[in-house]
Amino acid sequence: MKAEEKVPSDYDAYLQETGMPENEIQKLDEHVKQFIVDDLKNGDGKFEYMKIDVGKQAMNGREEDFEWIEFYASAFQIGSTIYIYPTYEFAENKKPCGNDSFSFLLGEAIRPYEFGGTLWYKDRTMSDWEVSGNLIANNQQLNGASYSGSQLGTPRSAMKFMGTTYCHASVGTGDDNRILMGYSYQPKEVRVELFGWRLSRKQIIFVLAGGVVVGSVWWRKNKGKTQK
Repeated sequence: MKAEEKVPSDYDAYLQETGMPENEIQKLDEHVKQFIVDDLKNGDGKFEYMKIDVGKQAMNGREEDFEWIEFYASAFQIGSTIYIYPTYEFAENKKPCGNDSFSFLLGEAIRPYEFGGTLWYKDRTMSDWEVSGNLIANNQQLNGASYSGSQLGTPRSAMKFMGTTYCHASVGTGDDNRILMGYSYQPKEVRVELFGWRLSRKQIIFVLAGGVVVGSVWWRKNKGKTQK
């Protein structure tokens, strides 16, 4: 029996027209594709796919943190405007309790000015994702943002979550077009976490108390002084 061929969706076709590679399109869940396409259509004009360097950062200091979660990020550009979609998806059932945080950091080639997103959930009895609610960036920086707290889910039992955020930005002054993403999973007691990300000559450190970003410090190493 001949295997049934996958029929591309309207969202696939739209993303193909932007120049997005087929292998990148197929990495995305259908709900994420719709989220991206709807947001791009609300923009001003026809966007083209923009290649960015995508990385991940162990926010709890352990590489095994990535065994249960996957990260994706797609970017599109028209003129000096850039739309980016940092996304995470649980590969295993987990039980957040309001202390978690999802963060991303951008290189100097991208300067964000607007953030938002949507969270989906799926338990063991469900075959497809359901919308949990909107995501709001609790902490916004000149080079990234963090989403934290109960908006990332407080289920009674373990389940999967998928969050897609949008970041509307303008072209920055540098040529570093990287994005680093990380997720801090804190299922039990509230505790303080300290972690740092480094991009070019800048380093930014978020201090998390119970998954909520409460402060940051960043500096230029070549100046030999700290800016707060």
